[in-house]
Amino acid sequence: MLDKYLKKWFLAILRPLAHLFIRLGFKPDWLTLMGLVMNLGATAAFAKGYLHWGAVIMMVAGLCDILDGQVAREGRKETKFGALLDSTTDRYSEIFIYFGIGAYLIGRDEWVVTGILFFAITGSLMVSYVRARAEGLGEDCKVGFMQRPERLIALGLASLLGHQGLVLVLVLLAVTTNYTVIERLAHIRNRLKSTANPPASVQQS
Repeated sequence: MLDKYLKKWFLAILRPLAHLFIRLGFKPDWLTLMGLVMNLGATAAFAKGYLHWGAVIMMVAGLCDILDGQVAREGRKETKFGALLDSTTDRYSEIFIYFGIGAYLIGRDEWVVTGILFFAITGSLMVSYVRARAEGLGEDCKVGFMQRPERLIALGLASLLGHQGLVLVLVLLAVTTNYTVIERLAHIRNRLKSTANPPASVQQS
């Protein structure tokens, strides 16, 4: 959803900052690692119960995650390893954030919500996994509502609203991420079936 409606607009706003980083000689991998370090800070804030600070730090880290790709593309510094590093740190960052939230919930003895968190993190990781496996099969798989940008924005905005907002969004994520996994599996299944069984006109030709 964000790719479709907001990405071009957001990248246009950040372009002057990306060009500044390019002129200063920043490497995309530096921004990638900066984002990871910031997310570690957000993890600590969430674990201590500072939900507002955790949300703010996480969103700033998200800017680094956007800027690293923009600097790589516009500075002509794209590399295969950079793409791999970016994807790897994205997964670690998301796991760290959920770990911080989990520590916060356990500290409040909210075991039911902690269980909901388990399904949210499982669904989140599986959304990314299904896409990676599909791409390994040569299929593009970006369908589904709750992709990583949507998940992080939802967590950030909910945390700014406080504990109740966070709990509500965890329930939402637990449902929608796993639904997105099913949606992606169905999408790839249909794509593979159509490839294996081309229309009769194609077979005859």
